[in-house]
Amino acid sequence: MSSSAIDMNRNVVVMAKQYDKTLITIHNRVLLDVLRELEIPLRSDCGGIGVCGKCKVLITGGNSTQPTSSERKLLSYKELSEGYRLACQVRLIEGEFEVSVPPESTLQRYKSADTGFERPVPLLPAIKKIFVTLPRASLNDTRADFERIVDTVKDFINSNDIDIDIDDIRKIPETIRNSDWKVTIVAWYDKRIIDVEAGDTRDSAYGLAIDIGTSKIVVHLIDLTNGSTIAIDSTPNPQASYGADIISRLTYALKDDENLRRLQEVVIKAVNVVIDRILSRANVLKDRVYEAVVVGNTVMHHLFLGIQPKYLGYSPYVPTIARALSIRAKDLGISIHRSGTIYVLPVIAGYVGSDALADALAIDIENCEAPCMLIDIGTNSEILLNSGKEIIACSTPAGPAFEGFGTAFGTRAVSGAIDQVFIYFDSSIQDFVVRYHTIGGEKPVGLCGSAFIDATAHLYRLNIINNRGRFLKGIKSKRIVEINNTPSFILAWSNETKIGKDISIDAKDINEILLAKAAIAAGIRILAKSANIDLTDIKKIYIAGSFGTYMNVENAVTIGLLPSIDTKKVEFVGNIAIGGAKMCLKNTEIRRKAEELARRIKYIELSTYPSFNKIFMESILLPQITSRNQESSLQNGG
Repeated sequence: MSSSAIDMNRNVVVMAKQYDKTLITIHNRVLLDVLRELEIPLRSDCGGIGVCGKCKVLITGGNSTQPTSSERKLLSYKELSEGYRLACQVRLIEGEFEVSVPPESTLQRYKSADTGFERPVPLLPAIKKIFVTLPRASLNDTRADFERIVDTVKDFINSNDIDIDIDDIRKIPETIRNSDWKVTIVAWYDKRIIDVEAGDTRDSAYGLAIDIGTSKIVVHLIDLTNGSTIAIDSTPNPQASYGADIISRLTYALKDDENLRRLQEVVIKAVNVVIDRILSRANVLKDRVYEAVVVGNTVMHHLFLGIQPKYLGYSPYVPTIARALSIRAKDLGISIHRSGTIYVLPVIAGYVGSDALADALAIDIENCEAPCMLIDIGTNSEILLNSGKEIIACSTPAGPAFEGFGTAFGTRAVSGAIDQVFIYFDSSIQDFVVRYHTIGGEKPVGLCGSAFIDATAHLYRLNIINNRGRFLKGIKSKRIVEINNTPSFILAWSNETKIGKDISIDAKDINEILLAKAAIAAGIRILAKSANIDLTDIKKIYIAGSFGTYMNVENAVTIGLLPSIDTKKVEFVGNIAIGGAKMCLKNTEIRRKAEELARRIKYIELSTYPSFNKIFMESILLPQITSRNQESSLQNGG
């Protein structure tokens, strides 16, 4: 039945019983939009354009549109006959629908680094608390209450032109009199009085460090009286339902202002959920949290602030604002003290954000004793190099292949994701054997990025694929099969998996991994070339971000993701963006240095680099292995 034949006022009922949620809505809506409104944690890696196949759901009841060409391509005949559809493709025409989300389509909490290397810094926060006893008002002293406060604290802060919110002014008369004129003044720098609190509250002052990642939001609660970390929490970034990578979200945002508002709204809500959870666990009142320091890539930065990121998507890829920002919490709707401050670190360039700057602070990249490199691997990977003479940076559009998008069984590092793979030839059975490890020890549900690196490296060493990632012909193995006319290697049999299917890596998957690693490898080579140094001159490579938690360095070198250097030179430092944010929260001098560093870093736009295409194409090939290891000899019967 065509949608035009339906009464425009006819309602549709959507029930997601596994989440105990129901919505009555108008007809002819795309199911993905309905599930987003219901806040169902559904994957939509491509942002809902019908190319990833990750938003697969089971639909029963109701009358909906027929399967699209995308669905016929990405879903099997059996799945379609059982009622599986892609939520981004199906429109709900009329009736009551029950929707079930299978495990592989669920946007789950995933195991990634909530912490990383942290450098200790002296405690010098922007928040000052001053306990005073105010002179009582009298006929001989008729100063206004606020002027009385400012005069009393002038020895502790610069009281010239100091600001205060009207809400806090309204509280002053009763607060100072009910506390017998004994109050604590809460000031931010010498610029603003945040609050006037009854009694002595100097032992209660907190701040937040917040890392808004493309995939995950991480929050640390810091005691500003001693610098200690009180609690840590995190949540998946709910914007993932609008696209797994920053380009998908950018595309969604630029369609109209309502889409931009929606993306900001969901991330602010998620941040507040984590804040409320962390404060409850720590037994801290939100009115005692006076400041938050926020970092993120440039697109996340703009979406968090509600700034249209449109022109980040067009050459020359410039941000709307790059400098540091200080915004009142109430203006963003962040759940701390209403008059508290949200300090947002500067971004370096269109695709090198404040998270990369925080990374640089955390490892003290300015003071490397020898050339050092920082690589933050993600959907958009940032690379910084201190050559000894200058610090240069670039971003590489690696794409989300390392996080599961564009691959048949790809997933983020959720429970049940295979994160480590080892393949060898067993001469006793004359076939290949696979050993793997899953996150949480659960049955496999898919492969995360580190597993794709491992599998590709092993298949290459075993001469199963060539240096272009193509499967070689004539190799006898039960694990080598053709799926949809594409050569595949089975890593986990269906009876071993949670999803009831063989989990494999195929030629298309390997191609996606090679393209992703080539982008990073090209960025590394171009930075070294721009700095006029050889890759062997680099004495230290820091791998930042969650991805490095599971990555095998030798396998990363084998496929050419990392240069061929001594693996002892590689150090995994975890989520150091949150560490850099904490440094800035604790010490205002570090903020000043961060702002100076952001201006000093030289950014190289790879898309305009003269030989980028040539270097990128060269980097796609797997590096030559001069002497095959024991795996190869075993395959050949040795």
